[in-house]
Amino acid sequence: MWKLTSSMTAIVHRERRVSSGSVLLHAFFITSVLAGAAIAQQPTEEQRSAIRSACRSDFIAQCSSVKPGGIEALNCLKEHDASLSPACKQAISAIGAKKSSSAAPTTTQPATAATSAPAAGAMSAQAPTQAQKSAIKSNCRNDFMAQCSGVTPGGQEALSCLQAHSTSLSPACKQSVAALGGAGTAAGGGAVATAPAQAAPPAMHNFSPREELIVMRRSCGPDFRALCRAVPLGGGRGIACLKENFARVSPGCQRILTSGL
Repeated sequence: MWKLTSSMTAIVHRERRVSSGSVLLHAFFITSVLAGAAIAQQPTEEQRSAIRSACRSDFIAQCSSVKPGGIEALNCLKEHDASLSPACKQAISAIGAKKSSSAAPTTTQPATAATSAPAAGAMSAQAPTQAQKSAIKSNCRNDFMAQCSGVTPGGQEALSCLQAHSTSLSPACKQSVAALGGAGTAAGGGAVATAPAQAAPPAMHNFSPREELIVMRRSCGPDFRALCRAVPLGGGRGIACLKENFARVSPGCQRILTSGL
């Protein structure tokens, strides 16, 4: 009788140990999955830099009431995906693409490694030459002050900002920025497409300093404040900025720039 009681007690203790071990193993598995999911949702530092560069204007327009820099800001941009600029939308979608590629089976790694070399070559081909940098500095000064005044000049972030606002750039600046892509195509050995010849801008009227002030304050005042607010008046700089943005100024201001007061 005593042996039977001892055997039953041992069985009960063994079942309790097995049950406790199963519970602990199950809890550890759930914790690991949740932690992995949380880590997978965090963008890399490279992705954060791309979002800061490409989504500055979108964040101000769509999420100005949200604290920048956190997951709440990222979720806000995702919720307004349909309203984002192409560059910002691409930077946001890259986060999901990064998660998908990291979850791929290990058997696909050789193919990924094989394609990494051309990708690295394309990135290096996009680095502007000294001549291209000089052309951008010369032709895009006013565009940079109008579109990217909050960005530190001279770096990749400044170039990315100009590329993100390519539709709003002056013809000379747009051509200098577009030349970077043309140089990359030539370096890759592909066929270089000849850019279509741009229509010659209309002849512009020359203004005296007094006339320039009248134009800035009356005829083209709203255009100047919208496109050239960072340009100081005097020395013809204001008129030059409006002429560089001729395609974007109002019809009334265009008439003044071509015909005079």
